[in-house]
Amino acid sequence: MTFTQDQESALLRIIIYLFPVLINYVLGGVFFISAHRISESGASAVLVTGTMAMWALVYSVVSLLVGRIVNEKNAAGIIAVGGLVLTLVSLAFVLLPGLKLLYLWVALTGVGIALYCTSFQVFMKSLEHHGSSGGIVYATAMYTASWSAGMAIGPFIFAILPWQLAFYINAAMAAIMTLSMLALRKRPAPEQDEELEAEPKTRQQIDYSAYPDYAWLGWVGAGLGCVTIFFVRTLVPKLGVDLGIGKTHAGCILALVSLMQVLWAFLLIRSKTWMYKASIALWAGLAGLLGCLLFAFVKPVPLLYLAAVLYGSYSSFFYFTLVFFALVHSSQSARYLSINEAVVGIAGICGSILGGQIATYGSITATFIFGALIIILATLHRYQTMRKTMPPPLLS
Repeated sequence: MTFTQDQESALLRIIIYLFPVLINYVLGGVFFISAHRISESGASAVLVTGTMAMWALVYSVVSLLVGRIVNEKNAAGIIAVGGLVLTLVSLAFVLLPGLKLLYLWVALTGVGIALYCTSFQVFMKSLEHHGSSGGIVYATAMYTASWSAGMAIGPFIFAILPWQLAFYINAAMAAIMTLSMLALRKRPAPEQDEELEAEPKTRQQIDYSAYPDYAWLGWVGAGLGCVTIFFVRTLVPKLGVDLGIGKTHAGCILALVSLMQVLWAFLLIRSKTWMYKASIALWAGLAGLLGCLLFAFVKPVPLLYLAAVLYGSYSSFFYFTLVFFALVHSSQSARYLSINEAVVGIAGICGSILGGQIATYGSITATFIFGALIIILATLHRYQTMRKTMPPPLLS
């Protein structure tokens, strides 16, 4: 069976989004099992969240360095190098499994993920039609859905399988991505759709160049939001141990947070301007606030799953807008994307350290109450900013 060049390009634009599933499956598993293993050892919350702080520090520094060198021509090669690092580190988790070495392997995981993330978003954008608003929203939605799916699958697999076997699967997934990207490096770039390039406004009914550059707003909102999600990712495994609900429930609760991001990304794949509406920011913040308060105060397992649904809806909002606001201004997208990843890394450092300190010297409940206060601050800031800079009406 043969395909035309247009069919091959369309197929590639779908298949490419399997890569974030693979890599974030690796990352989601590392996050969950590292926190769970240290929690089981009886260590303090500071040591539990320290794994995430270590990852985030390395990730943010390497992301900024990658942002200086990545472009559409070398992105695939950098992704392949990141995949190779993750393959080797996944094997190291099993072959040298000591808890003290775990921090080193988590740090090297940060190197591999940083090489991948910014580079993949540049590579992903190169496959979409330049100037197409539909392409930007589609790319954002598909990327958000695919990496979130990986983050959901990782904790779930590590929750139900022996962690050694799960790490061997991690190594296999990272190796598959590495080999795939090496193959794609030799493939010529897809040709642009000249008709779409010539008439983007007519066909897509929207001109994002007339809208505010909200990349900075994405950094502030997602930076504060990511502080809270690092509370969730590092402390839910410990919460599971403390409440005696078991590794499986803790892993599934974390998986559900990411599954909500998948759901909302697919629901919003044909959206156009909700990203610029202050009222949407308010509703998303309310969901995050309620989710954090449930994590803080409830013990019944069904209510913890409800907390995951609400909080996952909020995290979907700030992650989606973070990527969209960086991609939509094409002349700045490579720099904006590297800053995105650095912001996530810095938020990870702050969230992990703050979460661990508050949980150790106060309680996990106090940590999530603090998270709720952060969500209120982030939501009010975004709401007030968007109210003052109302976007133009949708073009007819």
